Amino acid sequence: MMGTETSFRCPVCRAKFRSRRECSRCGADLSIIMTIVAEAQICRKNAIRAIHSHDFQKAHVLATKSQNLHQTEAGRRLLLLTSWLESG
Repeated sequence: MMGTETSFRCPVCRAKFRSRRECSRCGADLSIIMTIVAEAQICRKNAIRAIHSHDFQKAHVLATKSQNLHQTEAGRRLLLLTSWLESG
């Protein structure tokens, strides 16, 4: 569900985020992080749909939002693509 490309760490103990609601090390509530990562994934999927619909401006807005929420390599490539499509 959450993917393997996460760079988040527990804000309490800095343990690696393992896509669980509680930190595996200290038990802190990480549900907000999960929500952010999920929202970024939804934005990326919607950006791809917008590309298929030839709505490049919308795709770029969504790709930008996804990277602002959660930076990933796939998101970076999507943002570059949408920048190029929007300018052309």
